Amino acid sequence: MRTSQQVDQVRLIYDGECPLCRNYAQFLRLRASVAELILVDARGGGPVVEAVRSLPHDLDQGMVAEIGGRYYVGHEALNALALLADSRGVFNRINRLVFSSPTAARLGYPCLKLGRRLLLKLKGTAPIDPR
Repeated sequence: MRTSQQVDQVRLIYDGECPLCRNYAQFLRLRASVAELILVDARGGGPVVEAVRSLPHDLDQGMVAEIGGRYYVGHEALNALALLADSRGVFNRINRLVFSSPTAARLGYPCLKLGRRLLLKLKGTAPIDPR
């Protein structure tokens, strides 16, 4: 993903029941080159969630970012969002510094997924798509 491009809209599809996911979505601020950030709770359903479900991706395995008509899944979404992150605020500076590296995003994302699974288990929350 090139960071200098103008992006009209970014959709972040995440698990609204997960405290880690919810806080990430709430604190994420994108640069002015992104016209609009739309947060979509995967548990709420709707056309955006259904479009993601049609992908070869399980929503319980990670977040999805739709940027410029392309879907980024899991660690790729984390990396793409970090590249678009604003540098204002501690959270965004750390996010950009750590996850703007594709390798760091790929290595760190499994830890975030594990944290999500543990938090949801502690809360007694069912998976997004129980099978």
